[in-house]
Amino acid sequence: MRRWSLLVLVLLLGVGGYLLLRPKGTPRAQEVPEVYTVARGEVRVVVAGSGQLQPWRTLEVRPEVQGILLSVVEEGKAVKAGEVLAELDPDPFRRAWESARADLQRAEASLANARAQGESSLASLQAGVKNAEVAYANAQASLETARRNLEATRLLYQAGGTSRQALWDAETAYANAQRALENARASLEAQREALRLRQAQLQEDLRAQEAALSQARLALAEAQANLEKTRVRAPFAGVVLSVSANPGAQVGPGTPLLTLGNLSAYALVLEVDETEIAKVRVGQRVDVTLEGLPGETFQGRVEAISPQGQVVNNIPVFKVTVRLPYDPRLRPGMSADGEIVVEEARNLLVIPKRAVERVRGRAYVNVLLPDGSTDTVRVVLGPEDARMVAVLEGLKEGDQVVLPKAGGASQTPRTPSSPSPVPLPGFGR
Repeated sequence: MRRWSLLVLVLLLGVGGYLLLRPKGTPRAQEVPEVYTVARGEVRVVVAGSGQLQPWRTLEVRPEVQGILLSVVEEGKAVKAGEVLAELDPDPFRRAWESARADLQRAEASLANARAQGESSLASLQAGVKNAEVAYANAQASLETARRNLEATRLLYQAGGTSRQALWDAETAYANAQRALENARASLEAQREALRLRQAQLQEDLRAQEAALSQARLALAEAQANLEKTRVRAPFAGVVLSVSANPGAQVGPGTPLLTLGNLSAYALVLEVDETEIAKVRVGQRVDVTLEGLPGETFQGRVEAISPQGQVVNNIPVFKVTVRLPYDPRLRPGMSADGEIVVEEARNLLVIPKRAVERVRGRAYVNVLLPDGSTDTVRVVLGPEDARMVAVLEGLKEGDQVVLPKAGGASQTPRTPSSPSPVPLPGFGR
């Protein structure tokens, strides 16, 4: 019995010694909060979209006249403004030009002949008028002489110095002079009327001849233009993107020959959601990246915004046309992404957006204090992008804001209180 009691006592003493002398366990380390040091930076507010590069200007080139296509340039050729792109058979147009030139020569000859004949007839009529004017002046003089003779004869007859026959002869001579004057006046008026009518007729004939001459000149100019149009020229410098007609084909104004693209600049048409289109303005900078040129960023400008939206996949979108300057590495059809910079703020205090807690329209951040405690501070925010937000009031450069755990629930901001210690690793509770 004493032996069992001694054995139990030894066992209890062993257990107690172990419990007293065993190594004490290290307390579990407290997780250090993730912080962000407030510094100056920039915030870029962008509206993103994607599309494909296109030539700044494309034109489907068609001939202006109808004929047989003799030749056309090759696809991919770079051409200058005015360079020949295609040529139609010129023979029918050359014959039409020669016929129009002959018609013009005939019209010129006809006008010259009509003018010469008219001037000759006018000269003859003008001479007749002058003769009639002389005859009328002579008749006036003869009438005046007959009048004076009649008056003198009457005085002599009344004085008994002449016979009745002499008076009768004087009266007859005066009457004849009056009739001669009337005849001369009528002849002069007739000559003047004939001259007037001939002048009017000649003017009408000349106008008709001049109209025919003008029409012949227009016909020749049109024939000349049509002959020149058999050579289809580039309206602007560019690259032949595609050719759609073959030599030997009958072509006309409704036949596409080729598509010409102006590559002095490129157009990128972005589709922007209706919720963001109000931010976009003409002239804003656009940063463009391309799948075919990774690591490169090209800068463009917003050139135009469609006034009316289109429904794409049940979402109203608006077309925004971006102009990119020429770069030899760019090609039409390349896939591109564009970021329209609608707002860009530099040299502002910035923090990650996830550091901000928003409650009833107000913003708060948790600031790490020098003693390891935290304090909730209300801040006034400025512009923000997808990741960062500018702080206008409430923080200063160098402050450390506590970042919540990724995916963790946001904490409700508390009112400032006495500092609470932040557990540090390696210390027991």
